[in-house]
Amino acid sequence: MPTYRLFIAINPPHDLLEALQTAQRHLQRKLAGYPLRWSRPEGIHLTLKFLGETDTARIDAITEALTAVAARHTAFELPVGGLGMFPNARRPNVLWVGVADEARRLRHLAADVDKAVARLGWSREKRPFNGHLTLARVKKQAGSRERRELGEQVLSLRGYEKLGVLPVHTIHLMRSQLHPDGAIYTELHAVDLTGRRRD
Repeated sequence: MPTYRLFIAINPPHDLLEALQTAQRHLQRKLAGYPLRWSRPEGIHLTLKFLGETDTARIDAITEALTAVAARHTAFELPVGGLGMFPNARRPNVLWVGVADEARRLRHLAADVDKAVARLGWSREKRPFNGHLTLARVKKQAGSRERRELGEQVLSLRGYEKLGVLPVHTIHLMRSQLHPDGAIYTELHAVDLTGRRRD
């Protein structure tokens, strides 16, 4: 049976992707000289859960689980902005833009997705969920001093606090195909959030 490399995500709309692409262009100028591999704008997404290599026979069960999750959550929107780094600014591997989740609705949605696929056999997440949109990754050959200097440079940057709004209306089951020039992402299923608002 064939396998697909799968993940569950929220896909940004076109206008937000354009804003992120503009931010990337500004950052590429400000961070020129640092060994960064920039995300292709069409490949930027907010990952709720990475599933990894998965037997294609399990896709229907995953979609059913996501449909049940979506029935428990109403659609919402989140402000996007602010730069961050994983694991931290002293030794960054990933440069990202954050989402403001003050009501913890995105965190609750991610936890529900995590619990639903755990019932299908996936391991629960050990690290706390941190919703983000990856703009770039630091290349593996970067040394510790170079990473530290990059982190300091990113911390000094301003003007990226408000980049747009992320509508969280639909959960996407995505396939990732790895290629030397970057991953190719294909949407396999989309499930709309249909839960009733509980006031």
